[in-house]
Amino acid sequence: MNMKTEPWIEDSDPLKPYYGKLSNQEYTDISNIFTLWINHNNYINPSVISKNKKLNLLDYSNKYKEKCNQDLYDLLCESLKQTDGYLYWLPINNTKNENIFAAYSPAMIAKTPIETKYLDYASRSFLKMQNGGYAIIESNLNFIALVVDGYYMQVALHSNFMNEQFQEYLDSWNEIEKKLDETTAQCLSQAYFIQ
Repeated sequence: MNMKTEPWIEDSDPLKPYYGKLSNQEYTDISNIFTLWINHNNYINPSVISKNKKLNLLDYSNKYKEKCNQDLYDLLCESLKQTDGYLYWLPINNTKNENIFAAYSPAMIAKTPIETKYLDYASRSFLKMQNGGYAIIESNLNFIALVVDGYYMQVALHSNFMNEQFQEYLDSWNEIEKKLDETTAQCLSQAYFIQ
């Protein structure tokens, strides 16, 4: 993979101030987590979710709505705002074991506080433009999320944070065939059933 060392961060990128903030150890940890949980898929591996005793949540854009507003992300921020965590944002990729974020210097990983405004920042950023989606990893691994922008957000949530507010996102898996287009529903069925 060729390293892109020329300035790749546009001045207009809303995440510009948040790139280049990782220590070497953070970079290694985030790379390993990304490879294990997501790798080249457009979903989080349900076997990994199960083995790590996390809950598999889904927020999606109903085909009758204009766009996905990601209420689940707002709820996650509200639930975790009192923790000492950060969010790491990185692009998803299509090639197994070849992470797009590693091809850039600094690495295409943004580190932000846990606040709702950063979802909007990410949706307008260069990292989202790579493949139309991105991963969010909470630094204490309380949640790992994959966002295919405008379509769905899948979240592996630590069971300690589960409460009745998250129940609808656990139940939403039962509605994908009725509420989503066939291609998206088919992709998400791989994200739900353990192979």
